[in-house]
Amino acid sequence: MMLPIAQSEINEYVSAPKNIPDFTNFVTPQLEPGENGIFSFDVLNRYNETIENTTIVAEIYHRADIDESELIDNIKTNERPYITEIKWKNSDETKTLIPSDTMKAFFEIGDIKSNETINLEFKINSESDTKEGTYFVRFNIDFNHNGTERTMQSRGYWSMQLWEAATTNQTNNYPGNINLAILEVDGIIPDSSFGIKKPIPKWPLYGLITLTVVFASLSIIFYLEEEGTYPKLNKWLQKQRGKFNEFRLFLKYRKGSQ
Repeated sequence: MMLPIAQSEINEYVSAPKNIPDFTNFVTPQLEPGENGIFSFDVLNRYNETIENTTIVAEIYHRADIDESELIDNIKTNERPYITEIKWKNSDETKTLIPSDTMKAFFEIGDIKSNETINLEFKINSESDTKEGTYFVRFNIDFNHNGTERTMQSRGYWSMQLWEAATTNQTNNYPGNINLAILEVDGIIPDSSFGIKKPIPKWPLYGLITLTVVFASLSIIFYLEEEGTYPKLNKWLQKQRGKFNEFRLFLKYRKGSQ
């Protein structure tokens, strides 16, 4: 009679948002086409017990920009970014691997002790013809906790229809008010992203800043002139106006003589 209650308590503990493995400290590259960069993040085991046979998958699955949004499978292979190297490390060891799927980074971790943090990273490469935009990365983690297999995934694994069914009109009986049974997982972990985009030319920005400073300075000068409390400033402004008028008349007469 006590077994169902115990099992229910274990599920509630495992799936509580404050207890699930913490995906944190994301460092996401912003690349120009043709560049490469490192995508990294940490995973902290927040349970009071070791999690065993742990595997984590990070997958590039979607691209979006101002004009369109598309699945990665709909982009030509030569126009996609791709993963060329993966690495993970803890306090005891560091492992570096070459992925078999250039859209996925597969980390076979093994055991993660209670309160232990591991660092994971993968190298993203792009070519000159790689499509620009924001690329979204989804995550999956599988592990054993107290002899029970657990699976947690990020938002990118479900359609909008399924996500709305799991999150709309749910009660406090579900961890985080999300019906995990509908999603068939034991917890929700975050999505992430990185960007590929050509840099915006900086000269318009510099020009705008310069004009702003110039007009702001002129505004201050003319305000002080109106106040009449700075006679030296008034004298200098009158002198500058005189020079400007001389220059204007010079141009006028020169044009008339031609």
